[in-house]
Amino acid sequence: YNRLLTLLSFIKSLSNIKSIAQIPVKPRKRCIFTFKCHHHLSPPRNTPLVIDPSGVYFRPEGSTGNLFITGVSPNECIDRDYTGDVNELNIIDEELFYDNIWPALANRVKAFEELKVVSSWAGFYEYNTIDQNAIIGVHSEINNLYLCNGFSGHGLQQSPAAGLAISELILY
Repeated sequence: YNRLLTLLSFIKSLSNIKSIAQIPVKPRKRCIFTFKCHHHLSPPRNTPLVIDPSGVYFRPEGSTGNLFITGVSPNECIDRDYTGDVNELNIIDEELFYDNIWPALANRVKAFEELKVVSSWAGFYEYNTIDQNAIIGVHSEINNLYLCNGFSGHGLQQSPAAGLAISELILY
């Protein structure tokens, strides 16, 4: 616990350095929904990540074959940076699911007309405000500060390559 407090204190002190504070990565809230679909035409367990042109995505979750996760980035006019109130994560935007996500899912996969939400949660994405792509490399003003952030939700997919790239940058 003391190590965590020390780390948090160090991170806070870094945020006061002007050149670090100018890195274009901000936390943005995202809501994720888990749903079940028992319809016999439900997509199989080996279905890849599917991203609808509307931005709504879904993929299977777990090994049962009838559990999925889904989400979408909020409309740009309401997608805002984290304000410092962590209690924002306690509020799940259910309207986002019923007004935007579910219609897109049902349009893409007819079986999803008969889905049931079983859980939901909110968390923060590290959002690159310039182009939503990762920032990987040495900081332009602090030569011993390496950056590997701002993945905007693509971190898990890109982490093997990003980890290799940043480790080679540090070692060579």
